[in-house]
Amino acid sequence: MFAEALSRIIRHKVRALLMILTFVLGLGSVVSIVGTIEGGRKAIGHDLEALGTDLMALVNPISLGTLSLGTSTEGEPVGEADLDSLQNVVDPYVDSMSPLVIDLGLTTHRGISWRHTMVSTTPGFQSVLRSGMLTGRFLTAEDRWPEDPQLPVPTVIDEALALKFYTRAEDAQGQRFQVIRKGREFDCEIVGVVKDPLLLRQHMSSFDATSRARSVPARRLEFLNLYMPWRPGVDDPSVVILDVKDVDTVATLQPIAADWIEAQKKGVYLHVQKEWTGVVLEMVDRFRGLGHFIWVLNLIIVLILTATISLLAIDESLEEVALRRAEGASLGQVTGPVFMEAGILATLALAPGYWLGMKVIEVGILPILGWQAWLPPTTLAGTFVALILTAMLSAMVPAWRVATLDPAPVLCGRRDL
Repeated sequence: MFAEALSRIIRHKVRALLMILTFVLGLGSVVSIVGTIEGGRKAIGHDLEALGTDLMALVNPISLGTLSLGTSTEGEPVGEADLDSLQNVVDPYVDSMSPLVIDLGLTTHRGISWRHTMVSTTPGFQSVLRSGMLTGRFLTAEDRWPEDPQLPVPTVIDEALALKFYTRAEDAQGQRFQVIRKGREFDCEIVGVVKDPLLLRQHMSSFDATSRARSVPARRLEFLNLYMPWRPGVDDPSVVILDVKDVDTVATLQPIAADWIEAQKKGVYLHVQKEWTGVVLEMVDRFRGLGHFIWVLNLIIVLILTATISLLAIDESLEEVALRRAEGASLGQVTGPVFMEAGILATLALAPGYWLGMKVIEVGILPILGWQAWLPPTTLAGTFVALILTAMLSAMVPAWRVATLDPAPVLCGRRDL
């Protein structure tokens, strides 16, 4: 049967080639859709994890209220005088506690100006930067605002912001930038460049045209920041970041922090990053569900196309099937080669179909969306099996139908069988 199937393929080269091309195009479309959807879900999940699911924050609702989830309490926001008391309470549960002052400012360098956020913080904030340093170092205890206003302020820059001024973010290392913050103009010197924690952020340039209308929290999520030393006695925190030891400890620390807020009568949002991430992941799961519907629908269309091309291909072999049946061949001898021929052609289409789907993602999807394709092995295997079985059954059914009929009407050209 296998030899007969190969003989049929060799005798009908054009038909076999057209069938393989149909299978390749159909499989390529399914692979590209599944790879894009699953790759996007994985990339978004990775980015959310990079934001730190073990982080908590006490947010000043006056300056950064729109940034938080949760309930705002009544009272004065957390000030610098409260930091020691808060540190004593949370110290057993955190790796670091970092106060931040977040302002909107303007940076000018090499004739280019950008409005973005500027953050004053302590060296402990480095533990929050899960992506690490691209080059240089983060702030240390020795980094302070100079008493001489002519001297530059030691500053760390985000990779995304550095790319606004240089084609390579590393080139910003050691450079001086002119900065305006709260109406005051000064120079800063870049001592380090922070890696961009969001892969998706690297592909958001199409949104930059609307950046002037964005709020401070929105700009913060863009990771277009300059990080400057904390100024004791001058700065009051817009937010206090708690880098909890691990995700499981968040549930333990949350009520302790809430009790401290109530006891001190502080008016803050108690922001839990894990809860915010959970909300976003739920939205991602909905997107994934819609994506599954799309690729399943695409798979059905591809299988229908596969069945159609298989039926058309077997149509020209009906007389051959009927003639062999009239010569005394058994049902298995007649239908087996047809069944196997379709299986061989579908199998030959798997590798080029997979390659085509991945190439579509590489050339058409990756430059736009910025994430790598990812194909769950079970989904990929199921698609392969469905394609092969559909092709084989679509060829088998009409061949079996003709083989069980009287050969005479088939050989006479009847097409209403």
